[in-house]
Formats: sequence, C-alpha cells, structure tokens
Amino acid sequence: MSISAKESIIINDSWKFYKSDQPGFFQMDFNDISWENILLPHTWNALDGQDGGSNYYRGIGCYRKHITISRNYEGKVIYLKFGAANSAATVYLNGQLLGTHTGGYSAFMFDITDKVLFGRENVIAVQVDNSSSVLCPPLSADFTFYGGLTRNVELMVANPVHINPNEYISKDLTMGGIWVAQPGVIIKQANVSENSADFTVFTKLRNTTKKATSVKVEITLRDASGQTIKTFSGVKKISAKDTSTSEISVKIAHPHLWDGINDPYLYKVEVVLKVNDQIVDNSIQPLGFRYFNVDPDNGFILNGKPYPLRGICLHEGKKDKGRAVSDADRKEAIDMLRETGCNYLRLSHYQHGDFTYQYLDSLGIICWAEIPNINSVGNTLDENRIYRKNAVSQMYELLRQQYNHPCIVFWGLSNEIYFKASIDPLETILQLNKVVKSEDNYRLTTLAAMYPEKPANWIPDIYSNNRYDGWYYNEIEDFGEVLDSLHAKYPQRKIGVSEYGAGANVNHHEYPPIKPKADGQFHPEEYQSLFHEEYLKMINVRPYIWSSSMWIGFDFACDNRDEGEQRGINDKGLITFDRKVKKDAFYWYKANWNKKEPFVYITSRRFVSRASTSVTVKIYSNCPSVSLRVNGTDCGTKSSADHIFIWENLGMKEGENIVEASGWVDGKEFKDDVTWVCSKASAR
Repeated sequence: MSISAKESIIINDSWKFYKSDQPGFFQMDFNDISWENILLPHTWNALDGQDGGSNYYRGIGCYRKHITISRNYEGKVIYLKFGAANSAATVYLNGQLLGTHTGGYSAFMFDITDKVLFGRENVIAVQVDNSSSVLCPPLSADFTFYGGLTRNVELMVANPVHINPNEYISKDLTMGGIWVAQPGVIIKQANVSENSADFTVFTKLRNTTKKATSVKVEITLRDASGQTIKTFSGVKKISAKDTSTSEISVKIAHPHLWDGINDPYLYKVEVVLKVNDQIVDNSIQPLGFRYFNVDPDNGFILNGKPYPLRGICLHEGKKDKGRAVSDADRKEAIDMLRETGCNYLRLSHYQHGDFTYQYLDSLGIICWAEIPNINSVGNTLDENRIYRKNAVSQMYELLRQQYNHPCIVFWGLSNEIYFKASIDPLETILQLNKVVKSEDNYRLTTLAAMYPEKPANWIPDIYSNNRYDGWYYNEIEDFGEVLDSLHAKYPQRKIGVSEYGAGANVNHHEYPPIKPKADGQFHPEEYQSLFHEEYLKMINVRPYIWSSSMWIGFDFACDNRDEGEQRGINDKGLITFDRKVKKDAFYWYKANWNKKEPFVYITSRRFVSRASTSVTVKIYSNCPSVSLRVNGTDCGTKSSADHIFIWENLGMKEGENIVEASGWVDGKEFKDDVTWVCSKASAR
C-alpha cells in the first residue's frame, strides 16, 4: 500500500480499562480478559467527580489495546499520538517503554516504528495517574481533575521523509529538552493591513533515511472558495537521520481580513513536500489575516476599529461524561453560547480540543487560550523547579499545537496564581511570558488576576481581573468603583475583566432578590440575573475595559463544592450542567448582544408558585418595545433603552394566571408566555 502523505487512523474503539495499578500490565501476555471494555475518550471520574464530597478517585488507571498493524506499513514511520491524558501517562508498546508525558490537556506522541510488529498483534499499554502528588499545573483548581485518556488516540503513518509532527526543543527557556507534538507547519503573519500582509511558513522536516535528502517545499495560498491566489516554493537539504526547518516568506496585496464575527474570512495554506518530484507529505493550515491592539482608554481594536470584546468563559465538560467529550459535544456547547451573540470566549483553564479552535476560526469568535497555571506554583523551590519546567512544556505545546488559528489573539499565562501561593510566582510568570514571546511576537500575553495589584500582573502585555463583588465579597456596585480606581491609578495599564459571576439553581426563586450566601444552599435565579444586569451595564460604560468574559457558560463539576443544593457543582453557568435549561441570565446577554434574532423572554418563568397575588413581571428582549397581557387583559406596551421591560406589582388572581408578552420587528411578532400559580397563603 502506498500513501502520498500522512495517514491518520483513529483507534478509539476496543480498549480495556482497569481502575487501579496492575503490576506487569504492560507485558504482552498479561491477561486483561476481565478488564472493562471501553471506548475513548474516557475518564474514570465521569460520575464520582460530579457528586460532591471531594472524594472522587484520584490515582492510577490502566489501559490496554490489542491492535494489528498491517504489513503494508513496513518501511513507513509510525507514530502513536494521544490527544490528552490526565494527568501523567506512561506508555508502552509490546512490553517496551515508549516514554512518559505529564500535563493533562495537550497532545503528545511517540515514534513507535522500531517497536511495531507488522502483520501481527501489538499491545498498547498506558498507565494514567491523576493523583494529587503529580507535580504539574494545575496543583489545585476549582474544578474536577478528571483522570483518563480524555481525547482521541491515533496512529499516524508517514513516509521516511515527512513533515515532522514531533519536534525536540532544547533551549534555555525549556530548562532542558522537551518533545512537542505539533502540526509541523507554523504560519507567522506580520505587517498586516488592508493594503498588504507578510507571512512566513515554517515547515518542520524529518529525514529518517540513512542518506542526506533534498526536498522541495511547495506552498499554495488559496482563498475561501479554494481558488489559488499564489504559489511559491523552496528547496531544503536534510542530513541523514536528522531534522530541519524550511522558512519561506511571502507578501500579498490587499488581503481579505479576518474580521471577527463580522467577516471570519479564512484562507488556506497548503504545504506539499516532494522528494524527486514525488509527493511524500502535505499539510493544510488555516490563515486569517488580522491586526489588533489594546488601547488603555479605548479597549480592544480589531483591524483599526473599536471592537469591544464581550464574552463568556468556557470549560470543556458535560454531565455524566466529564472531560471525555466528543467534537459533537464541543460544537453543541459553542453553538448554545453563540446564541447569546457573544464575540469572544475565554477557553478556561487549559488547552481545549482541536475542534474548538477550528470552529471558532470559522465563526469569527476571538478567544483567549491558556495553560492550567492556577493558584500555586509549588510549595518549595525544588517543587517549583519541577513545576515550572512542566508549565513551560505545556506552554510550548499550546503555542505549537494551536498557533495557526486566527481566533486566538491572547495567550494566558496564569489564573489567580497568588491565591494559594507558597512560592512567589513572579519568576514562573516571567519565564512563561518569555516563552510566548520567543515563539509569538504578534499576539498579546495576558493573565487572570485575583488580586488587582500584584507584581506578576504587570509582566504580560495586558492583564485582566477576576471580580466577584456582590457574590463572594463587597456589593455589586463596588465592581465599577474598583476598576475605575485601578484605571485612575495606572492610566497606561490595559485592564480587562476575565471573570465575574454568581450562582443560580433553576429551582430556587425569590423576588425581589436579596444577596444570598455564596456558600449557602439557596441560590435564587433572580439574584444571578440582577448581578449580571448590573455588571454588564457597568462594563458597557467603561470603554477602557479591553475585554469581559462572564463566569461561566455552563454549570460544571467541582467535587469539593456543596452549595445551592447541588453537591459537586459550580452553579454559575448561564446553562445547566446537563445543557437542558438556559437560565434567565442567558437571555439577558442575548438581549444585549444578539442583534440578528429578535425575541421576547419572560424571566422568573420557573417561579411557578407565588406567595402573593401582586406580581412584578420582568422581560428581556431585543425588540424596541414589548406588550404584555395577563389573563387576556392588556397591561400596556413599554419601551426600554436597556433591554429590560418591567411591569411592577400587577394584580393576579388566585390560582392559574396566563402571562403573555409580544414584541414586533419588521412587521413580525415575537411571543412568549408563562403560567404562574398565585396564592396568598402559599410559601416559597
């Protein structure tokens, strides 16, 4: 069998799993017949990691797969690639150690060519460990550390000379050598404007043969329709059993800019590798030309125009699946959040699956990508040395694996890194910032700060604040005062808001809402709505805020939490953990951000049983005016400048009441209705 380029073979089916360490499990003749049959992606914490009690299993899990690798692949180079393994993995093939990888959210791979038994059964064995003793980011965080092989596993089959998918990097910043899985093609753009754009294509090359080989690198730039814009090429000689890099720079005139959600225009760069005029490998990468900056007074500027970033933080995960989600799950989550009209996502708190970045490219949604450098950088200097080396490794992986995506504009260095600091994190942040700048001088570095004036905040190009005034501390209105004070004190600093939020259980209701206890068992949906109303209003009148991302898109698992009558759940999401209910606050954002889909939404709709016949009706809508009827009686039409429409203290009858609302846009009516039961004698 002959292939002209790499072949990828997903091998997610027919794995065996055992939730414990098993001595000798990696040996070929080990008896795994009694082990659990599973499919990947997989986590052993899908259920116990979401039920509360802070007692989910953190330890070792063992995986085995029997696979026959065709003799047709003899003479090829075979790689074994893992999309992610949380947190540390030790990998064997046919009883032989391939290597280890630490860091739970990035891809890694091994060249297995010399260990493959062609035409016979091979055994892949993997030990994965998510113990708290694993010394890598994150050491602690406000989410469940799901153990397992949580993304795809695949075989990659390449010709002896090919685009190198697994590069060894040894620089001072790496604190020793590290292996980094990557696409093998990095496209760096510069001097982008409406008039012209420069870009350089770096192609990583590998020659596994015993003689030096000359290769031709042919590059084709295609527009969004697939038409060829420009072709160019270069020749490179690679020594025997060596690697090299081809570097080819190009200028084009009048590029069609990637302009966020307004026009997410994507070119494609096709790289073809030839030896003796025969194609031996190829790669297709996205290219979106855009230029941007952040102004300390006017916020984010995209392609020369103000572009306020209004968005949402996003975890990967789903009820009963944990972090072992599919690309269909990823698309569903993004599509649900996209309904709000957001133009920005903070991808919290680690590298997400490849599909997410590809999809955001196509949608024009700008994102902040980060590594899980959270809360602490270790408890001793010796721990920090190990921790920092791994943080650097994870940063290189994030940069190399996701570099080409135009949706990424910000690289995140850390989150709340002073929260549980035993060792000063300053040197770690300095080193991570240098790593990013050594790879990417075009994008901006940032971090998410719990404390607004710590020294590390001033290291990246821009920084952002996690604020919970009115939830964990202070009052809601203090949010604006804190930011104004910072802006006045540091007028040249570029200040953003990376998190803000409040919890809500869709079964808890109270009107008018009173600030609940954050760690208490009553989290009324109405207070979450009020919180977000006031925050967004304060953000909108402060153009210096370069971005805002509310916390968070979906409720998610944090097994040590016990609040809001939902054990094991952080309930600050706009949508419930099972993705079935969009909370009222979801529609507040949709009313503000979504200009394309007119709607009317009656809030407190799940507050069905009322303890009074005097009821206030509040509606969110992006229609210019809304009309209300109660039990068939016209209650009038209201206009609103802030998308909130309120009818105070309407008289309801005892028993069932039908509330109907409607708005009009371009001659089309948009409706909503609810039924509430009122009783003077009833209680909450």
